[in-house]
Amino acid sequence: MPSSTMSNPSIRTTGPDLQPDESNDDTKSPATRKSLHQNIIGKLRPLPFQYRWVVWYEKQVESTNYDERLYLLHGDVADIATFYRVYNNYPWDKVKLRDSVHIFRKGTKPIWEDPENANGGCWTFQVPKAKCHAFFHELAILCMANELQAAVQGEHDHVLGVSSSVRFKTHLISVWNKAGRNEKSIRILGETIIERLSHELRPASSKTYYYKRHDEHDGYEAAMKAAMKNKEESNNATNKETSQCPSKDPGGGDEAGK
Repeated sequence: MPSSTMSNPSIRTTGPDLQPDESNDDTKSPATRKSLHQNIIGKLRPLPFQYRWVVWYEKQVESTNYDERLYLLHGDVADIATFYRVYNNYPWDKVKLRDSVHIFRKGTKPIWEDPENANGGCWTFQVPKAKCHAFFHELAILCMANELQAAVQGEHDHVLGVSSSVRFKTHLISVWNKAGRNEKSIRILGETIIERLSHELRPASSKTYYYKRHDEHDGYEAAMKAAMKNKEESNNATNKETSQCPSKDPGGGDEAGK
């Protein structure tokens, strides 16, 4: 696992700022968008999130082990104030081509091999660069505020995180869910995302977004095999260490101490 410290880009946090930094937003926020988020933020301001969240940076490197790509940026986003300290101080313009930023529930990594993701998938939106920061910001708020989770709760599904991956002319912005074969939950989640987005950020065409299970990707099998191999090697190493530990007599003293 690489070091959790990255020289560039990195987050420099300042005091809590409970409102989004509009100077970092490529789309001027009309009243509809402001009212939507003031409503959600107003509900969240005095309360912690239901789930705690982790911010990850993923570098595009040649490796079948996706876990090796991840760098921890912030390990505990527990409330809206912490989110804006992270969001407002992040150098979004320095995220390199094909690199990604993820915001995920604490305890779940943004990799296919994670048990929570193994049978899941993503709604992915191709977002023009002029709108990508505003789009990702809104989805992150909807996700962390439990607005998306509430929509699929009845289907026993879980919304696990959001991602933004830089491409040449667009960003691929994704919402990850756990139940990749629950068609009803997938449909509800997609409809909820579009309904809750501000009007000016909604996709202009259905051709610009899609749902795809993780196991439909070409690299899925290789990633899962690598994860199983790593787990077996780790278990074998643990068992070897345990077997080599000096035994103690039932009375609680070492044999050598008698």
